[in-house]
Amino acid sequence: MKMKMKMKMKMKTKLNLRFIPVSIFIAVLYSAAFLFLNYMPVSADGGENRKASPDEKKFLETVNSELRAALPEAPAGWSRNADEKSQYDEVGVDFEKQPVMMSAVATYSKNESQAEGEAKAKAASEIGEKNKPALDAIMKKQEEISAKITKAAEKMDFKEVENLQKESEAVAKELEKIGAAMTAEMRSSSGGDILKSTNATISAEINPAEIYISEPSELPKIEGCTVLQEKPENPKNDDPLKTVILIGPWTVSKNAEGGIEIKSPYNNTASYDKIMCAAVHVEATKDVTAGFLKSAGVKKLAAIISK
Repeated sequence: MKMKMKMKMKMKTKLNLRFIPVSIFIAVLYSAAFLFLNYMPVSADGGENRKASPDEKKFLETVNSELRAALPEAPAGWSRNADEKSQYDEVGVDFEKQPVMMSAVATYSKNESQAEGEAKAKAASEIGEKNKPALDAIMKKQEEISAKITKAAEKMDFKEVENLQKESEAVAKELEKIGAAMTAEMRSSSGGDILKSTNATISAEINPAEIYISEPSELPKIEGCTVLQEKPENPKNDDPLKTVILIGPWTVSKNAEGGIEIKSPYNNTASYDKIMCAAVHVEATKDVTAGFLKSAGVKKLAAIISK
């Protein structure tokens, strides 16, 4: 398992990215950036490493184990790919000068039968073929306008360029209408909702210095912990949403604009083995989010927070 152990003064976990399915043939990994960070060495500044002391090694392995244990098992009909156990024979020089930050992640995917996959592929193909003539016509029109704009610009005829740009904008609106119609067809196709996500990502972390979530609403507490979920861009669509469980003495308050502010109890002057807070992040569609939240190991993480 590749663990994130960043000894930075501040860390920001962004939760404001929205997943937009592109194709039923592409399994999007929500945690791509998150996993990339996990390749960073266990070092305060990316410099040299040293041998971990027995106490350091035991502490890191214990936290590693608890974080992985906090990741839910796959629900019925789903598969899970989770981080594996890590070894901590070495740590960065000056590792002990700041509190450890560590995280673990698991990705989930719904198991679809061959028949379901074929039905979606057939429906997608039919929708594409049906709209191809209209799309081709619009693309041809746009290419013609672009060619005219180029010629007008060469002649320094800026008035003509302005008129052609307006035509181009009108064509773009036509394309948007077709795109919206195709999206609606895919949402209610004979093969089901082709665009509905069949993936989820869950991560657990200790000592996050800061967490941001876009326009969150507060959900019922879990084991006494605050739960926040981002505002959906389109409530009609069952797109994946970011949800976070804040474990420990976090402060959640409203600012002057009515928005929610999240303040972490993290203190970078504490000892390396001081666990001040934790968080569980879930990115999934609403129909499975509730189950993931309930099965996350919130109690396990609450138990390792320093008293």
